[in-house]
Amino acid sequence: MMSTKGKKVQKSVIYKRVNFHSGTKGKTLKALLEDALSKRKTLGERRQNVASAEDPIYHAIGAPVCENTGFVFGTLMTYTPGTDPLCFIDDDKAEEVVLEKVSAPKTDDGKRREFLASMMYFGVIGNHMVLMQSQALKSAQLESYLRWYLHASAVLEGTNTFQLIDTPGEAVKKKLNQGKGVRAIKLGGEVLPPSLIPPQPSDQPTGTATTKHVAAQTTATAVATQDDFGVLAALKRLMSPVQAAKIDFEKLAGSNIELSVTLRYSRKTTEDGQKLMDSLGAAFRNTDDVETELELVDGGSIKGSDLKLTGTVSITTYDGQLSASEVYEGLRQWLLQKVSAEELSTG
Repeated sequence: MMSTKGKKVQKSVIYKRVNFHSGTKGKTLKALLEDALSKRKTLGERRQNVASAEDPIYHAIGAPVCENTGFVFGTLMTYTPGTDPLCFIDDDKAEEVVLEKVSAPKTDDGKRREFLASMMYFGVIGNHMVLMQSQALKSAQLESYLRWYLHASAVLEGTNTFQLIDTPGEAVKKKLNQGKGVRAIKLGGEVLPPSLIPPQPSDQPTGTATTKHVAAQTTATAVATQDDFGVLAALKRLMSPVQAAKIDFEKLAGSNIELSVTLRYSRKTTEDGQKLMDSLGAAFRNTDDVETELELVDGGSIKGSDLKLTGTVSITTYDGQLSASEVYEGLRQWLLQKVSAEELSTG
């Protein structure tokens, strides 16, 4: 039973603007998502297998809420069917710790209960999105899932797709405009960041417990795919598929190997060159797990989180669990506050 006594915690949120590649006949992402939810209503219809048929890993929207406030809220869940978590007895006097699998009891009508690996929250109004990400699920996974879901529901036509774009606040936009463009772009970060560390196999042998960090359901494949992001994806694309296939990227987990790249011009560039640098500066700020710094022509610079519109909301947890309705209200209030404070343009 969930405790009635809650604990206030601060949770990070981030704003994303939705950018469609071609026309949607006047429909926003919020409207398209509502259409999709009316067509594919069940969990089975909303579930996407992001792994293999033999060993599936599912992403799915859980408990979507369409409100008359103009928002659509939801959670993106990920789970591996048939996986039971490991536990151990916390005994101070034990010399050997024995790991045990714990299975959730089936429902009264015989359906299996599954354990969630991770869950993130999101809210959409028009073509504006606000997210509360988890360590394992971020905007890249939500973007990929929503692309699949909207196409599978036949509400997004043909090859049309969209991106979730990081957008700085109005003050940073003004600084970018006054800085006369981008002169240099500095990129860096771990080659295999925590969000790409592959999961441990579920069939571990029982024995002495060891501590390992498991952060995601995403494996580090040898060949770059369209859903790859971050430093690892950039590194793989510098190699041919044959070269990339020879490297076991999973062994990079915990290696603390970093990549640092600077793209710049020295004294001056052409008008087209400046446009390219400005475009690249806008594009690179949208990558997760990459540290970005833009040096401006006038000598100023803009770093990291300043290139994204982020913040925190205060949410009550009960026995360590969040209340979805309270999270949704927190996301709504945060986004509306940014608009009212003129930190975010609704245009």
